[in-house]
Amino acid sequence: IYIEVFAPAMRAVGSLWHQGKITVDKEHYCTALTQTIMAQLYPQISATPRNGHSMVACCIGRELHEMGVRMLCDVFEIHGWDSVYLGAAVPLDGILASLEENAPELVALSVTMPHHLAECQGVVEAISSEPRFSEVKIAVGGRAIQLAPHLVEAWDVDTTASDAVALVQW
Repeated sequence: IYIEVFAPAMRAVGSLWHQGKITVDKEHYCTALTQTIMAQLYPQISATPRNGHSMVACCIGRELHEMGVRMLCDVFEIHGWDSVYLGAAVPLDGILASLEENAPELVALSVTMPHHLAECQGVVEAISSEPRFSEVKIAVGGRAIQLAPHLVEAWDVDTTASDAVALVQW
């Protein structure tokens, strides 16, 4: 349902907004409605046996489009991971503090709007240059990453993925 229903529906909503066919209030309504439906799935998700793996995930800097990274965390939880969902617009110091506190195996950074790509690159550089995080794998994703894969090739990331299931499989 996350990959075959929620994600395509939210991409369609984003496309309609981008084309000017719906206004931002409609986009926000569709997002809130989808989040309400997702919340009803949490009892089943939390009943999944844990596998000992953990991740931290968020939208960097001023990026507000957090639905994709929320879905990513849920899919990882469905697969037994413990996820720390930091949400939207997380500044670098908050990301680093969470990595220090939670010691995850993976950090997933999400960028939807292309004008946040440079900020994401800065976050990746800050994480990868810290010796205390040398064991943490870095994944980046989101619409902006999909539109600019050539930029990410030069970054010190371990992976990008087309969707949450592909990242779990990685």
